[in-house]
Amino acid sequence: MTAVAESADLQKRRVELRRRELLLTLERWGPAYREVAGDSLSYVCEIAGASEPEEAFLREHVAKHGMPQVVGRTADEILEAGRRANAAASAAFLAGDYDKARDLIDDARLYGALLDTEWVKLHGFIAAKAAAS
Repeated sequence: MTAVAESADLQKRRVELRRRELLLTLERWGPAYREVAGDSLSYVCEIAGASEPEEAFLREHVAKHGMPQVVGRTADEILEAGRRANAAASAAFLAGDYDKARDLIDDARLYGALLDTEWVKLHGFIAAKAAAS
């Protein structure tokens, strides 16, 4: 199977999505682990499968903004946000707002409503439609 090279825009979006994913993991797990463990950020990094640069990003974020104080959204709430984002992306696409549609499918991917392969294909589909307009 031959890998398809991603556009620079998609690569940039992927990096931003990963950062947002790390922050979402911090939101969900940081406060809970703070109650039972000393360095809850280490547990968050482990849960997220964070690389060394990603761990440094999270540590810098916490140093600047502090650890979330309350547990964030539940898994069901996050998935529901993803479903809403996916539906909103469809509406934006049909309205011809392709930039908004792409941002919203990023949200849908982040919140678990799209698989990575679906996300990539949708970006390609929307970009093609935008180029044809």
